[in-house]
Amino acid sequence: MIELKVPTAPFQFPGSKNYFGLKEMMNSELDFLKATVLSKSQEDVIMYSDMPIEEMAKDSDFPKKWMFGMACMLKKGLHLHQIHQIDRPFAEMMLGLESWIPMYMTGQISPYYLKESTGQTFMHLLKVSGAAALQGEAIYGHHTQGRYYLTKHKTEISYYKEMAELLLEKASPLMEIFRGNAAIPYHAFLQADTKTNGKRYHILSALPLHTLNSSLLEDILNQNQINKEDAQKIKAYIDKKSAQIQQILSHDMITEEFPILSKEEFSRFPIALPLSDIFYEKNIYYTWEMYKQHLESTLNYEKIHQNYCIKQNQQSAFRNIQIRIHEKKWVLVSKNRTPAIHFLIRHPKMRNAFENIIIPIVEF
Repeated sequence: MIELKVPTAPFQFPGSKNYFGLKEMMNSELDFLKATVLSKSQEDVIMYSDMPIEEMAKDSDFPKKWMFGMACMLKKGLHLHQIHQIDRPFAEMMLGLESWIPMYMTGQISPYYLKESTGQTFMHLLKVSGAAALQGEAIYGHHTQGRYYLTKHKTEISYYKEMAELLLEKASPLMEIFRGNAAIPYHAFLQADTKTNGKRYHILSALPLHTLNSSLLEDILNQNQINKEDAQKIKAYIDKKSAQIQQILSHDMITEEFPILSKEEFSRFPIALPLSDIFYEKNIYYTWEMYKQHLESTLNYEKIHQNYCIKQNQQSAFRNIQIRIHEKKWVLVSKNRTPAIHFLIRHPKMRNAFENIIIPIVEF
């Protein structure tokens, strides 16, 4: 990973600065992140942009530096209110998903979008933290002729913050977010969906639980020294999950894609039971032999269930994220390990992006 150059002396830029041209615009984004990360402020950050991102993404260094800056901001503990512009070309949608989904898994980002069209005349960017504000403007189709303006003057930050908050009031949540305190409505959603028609496609980072037989499950729980109460909770959940899958298979197709690990890969990246649906707070790991047994039972499950299909990957694009797609209905993006979090996406354009391409998500 290319490191964001952090000054040894306290970071300073002029009280305000204009940026012109694509290269300077990219620098302005990094300067905003630097100012935000290195300040003492813990205020929430609000960000919006309908500027094109494809040209910036072609730069060999900028995407990595931007991701590193965002990671530093989140590691600092700041909460980000991100207003997405989803009325973008398909290629830009994919670039956006690839960047944002791993960051969503931190639970520190609240995603929004604007229902009303912002038009195709002017383009805007507005990013505000407790330490700086970045404002951008351009004519549609002429991004490189635009201007970005960065300020750390308190009066200007206050002005742009008010503008950002007013914009946030106009925005709608892009996703439903389920954490442990929303387990009841989350489980109700999963149960109700079993009766709904439509093909399912699951992109998994671990083997599916519904193919795990009871004796092997018992061995895994004993191996991990799981107490009796937790063991009963896990068994009850897997029984319920298996019944839900059976109900879906009775009327529709389920395709599940997951990696097949070599012994070397398994030793480097041990696999845990994917228990995020019950927000379980411990990681329960397989041994290599247990993993092979579960894989075998999964392959056998496919043979005896006509509507069940496996797509094997030799390499996993991610290790802690699973994506479940109900065709033309919704997409559910989940973090497997503690603390579990689930993002339910119903917006047609976002859903369509997931349905039509498998993105190479990189672990954040």
